[in-house]
Amino acid sequence: MINCIILAGGNSVRMTFPKEYIEIEEKYLVHNSIEVLKNIFDDIVIVSNDKEHYKDLKVRVVRDIFYKKGPMAGLHSGLCYSESEFSFLTACDMPNIDEKFIRFMISKLDKNFDGLICLSENGKFLPMNGIYKNSLKENLREELIKDNRKFVRFIEDNNFKFLKYEDWKNFDKKNIFENLNTIKELEEFKKKLTTIKKD
Repeated sequence: MINCIILAGGNSVRMTFPKEYIEIEEKYLVHNSIEVLKNIFDDIVIVSNDKEHYKDLKVRVVRDIFYKKGPMAGLHSGLCYSESEFSFLTACDMPNIDEKFIRFMISKLDKNFDGLICLSENGKFLPMNGIYKNSLKENLREELIKDNRKFVRFIEDNNFKFLKYEDWKNFDKKNIFENLNTIKELEEFKKKLTTIKKD
């Protein structure tokens, strides 16, 4: 019924190197994420330009159909290669993937909607850690052909179910929506991990 899509093929100008090569404690972050996700999903689709990076992990690696068009293009490619009715979406730069949260999201999924999206504390859409119906690939294709790449607008234009912050706030202490965009953010995250281990 549901599989997982990991976005790993995007541009990383601020990180200065592709984010799928982020290392934390001498291991690739995305490889750690895959280990967690395998506890939940039988089928994991990685949208990446480097198939070799995942050769021993028993995942499917696909390329962007719309090259360099952002996260919506990554989702489109993942859905095009998905064999499930719904897909959970995450990214290679998100270090706090949480199995309990994902299972919670799946339990809240309603098949009468196009997917499930969390709202932030101030009501903003959070496209990552969302669940998307496979049939959305046609709408995504139409928008990408017109070079419309605003994820928020796409969510507004389709029939999503939303989880208010109050519904998922118990998971917020784990910073499940944190992503690492810059070298500085990566170094700060590593320092935080070191501090936690010392405590």
